[in-house]
Amino acid sequence: MTKTVIFDLDGTLINSLEDLADATNYALQKHGFATHPIEKYRYFVGNGANKLVERALGESNTPENFTAVKADFNTYYDAHCFDKTHAYPGIPELLAWLAEQGIQTAVLSNKPHEFVVQIVKRLFAGHTFSVVLGNRAQFPTKPDPAQANYAIAQMNARKESCLFVGDSGVDMLTARNLHVPGIGVTWGFREETELVENGADFIARNAQELKKIIENA
Repeated sequence: MTKTVIFDLDGTLINSLEDLADATNYALQKHGFATHPIEKYRYFVGNGANKLVERALGESNTPENFTAVKADFNTYYDAHCFDKTHAYPGIPELLAWLAEQGIQTAVLSNKPHEFVVQIVKRLFAGHTFSVVLGNRAQFPTKPDPAQANYAIAQMNARKESCLFVGDSGVDMLTARNLHVPGIGVTWGFREETELVENGADFIARNAQELKKIIENA
């Protein structure tokens, strides 16, 4: 029986792609680098803000360029992270149902921690997550399971009753490294093939399917 569900944030609970793309393109353009269409950002995101900036810079990624672009990305994103970002359809209702069932929930993201806390607090004000964690210096990013193990310990949860939900291969590898079932959602930033190839135990195509998987897992 499922007692704990750990969620990725971007591409799983929220659609933040446009705001991430806008912030990166703003910083790139400010420093004279080429910008990218939004579809490319589906593959730039997923491994944290540093990797996002590195991928967007491409061959122009030097320490000096990275530092300058990352600083302006942070400033712009902090001011505009709610411009277009919103919860995916059915997610608030799913979280309400999980709370009714007494199932603990957590957020584990590779996005910088301060942004994760800010976004979750505003977009999910009606739901209490037991743990909310973004990327912090003391932990490696997903798919390393260290911070996920920390989250489980903080909740006094048991892995045998835990599920991990995400939209990317990184998330499915995190679930595998954590030794818990991974649920891949197809409404996010990556394709179903990536989820399957990286070990997804289940595939959910909408929030209702995700609810059924959690009910029966």
